Amino acid sequence: MSRTRLGRTATLLMAPPVLALALVAPATSASAKAPPTPSGLPAAVEAPAPYVGPNSCAKPHKGTARLGALLVATWPVTSWSAQRDCTTATSEHHDGRAVDWMTNARTKNGKKRGDDLARWLLATDKRGNAFANARRLGVMYIIWNNRIWSSYRASSGWRVYNGCTAKNRAGTAYDTTCHRNHVHLSLSWAGARGYTSYWDRTVAGVNYGPCRPRDLNWAGGYTKRRATPCPYYPRVSAPAGSSSLHRTLVAYSGLRISKGTRGPAVSAVQRALKLPVSGVWDARSRAAMRSYKGARRLGSSSVVGKRVWRSLLVQTSPSARVPRT
Repeated sequence: MSRTRLGRTATLLMAPPVLALALVAPATSASAKAPPTPSGLPAAVEAPAPYVGPNSCAKPHKGTARLGALLVATWPVTSWSAQRDCTTATSEHHDGRAVDWMTNARTKNGKKRGDDLARWLLATDKRGNAFANARRLGVMYIIWNNRIWSSYRASSGWRVYNGCTAKNRAGTAYDTTCHRNHVHLSLSWAGARGYTSYWDRTVAGVNYGPCRPRDLNWAGGYTKRRATPCPYYPRVSAPAGSSSLHRTLVAYSGLRISKGTRGPAVSAVQRALKLPVSGVWDARSRAAMRSYKGARRLGSSSVVGKRVWRSLLVQTSPSARVPRT
């Protein structure tokens, strides 16, 4: 949502030269520019995306990346970012299902680009489907130029975001927080995975994404579509007497760590493995994890998943330090 980050690395990706879609001209005014609308769309359209909160950390998913590329292909002077390092912060960026598209509302052309995109996403199509393109892309909410629109509160229209129309937030220092220098698009899991009707002409059902286990604080990697909401579990807390390391591991427990993952969650696992702490899941860390897992019959890969987290938590728990009699 916000571009305020803790130890993040923004990844800028540019559009490929050709989009793999059969396209027709968008139904917008002559002066407006907008992404193309695919030909052969079904008469039906996705239901408005319900709000599904973030609970994991991953690289941008296929649909997320395709949407970012689509925007840059339409407006080549722009760029987009998506990825965030794994921290205790939560946002759809961490899930890999949000795009920040860089255009500035303080310039005439920049504001027009953002307004044109919003208008296109929320337009009613020729079949009478309200905010049809947003639904076909799985857009859950939009934040742009001090305001937010959400599919799950569509009847409310655009609403003031985070008090951003207040005089004390009018300065450029708040341009990122108030999304005046970029458009934020959060996606449903179907949209992020790239199987909505805009991309494959098949209407997608609701997908609630990965669920976190009862004993860990984060969901792992995405594995399959889920048609029902995740169960609610209270947040896991470290027991009294826990070391700083154990408390940190509990806080990040469940996050999937693989090649390319960065951030404090990686640092915590490196500390547990008694490795130099770099915050990057580098070759040395991956080799150490393969050895760790092999010695405990947890597999042969360097990926940190649920079973590894549980093993690390047992190894660093207060009870593990109590002498046996």
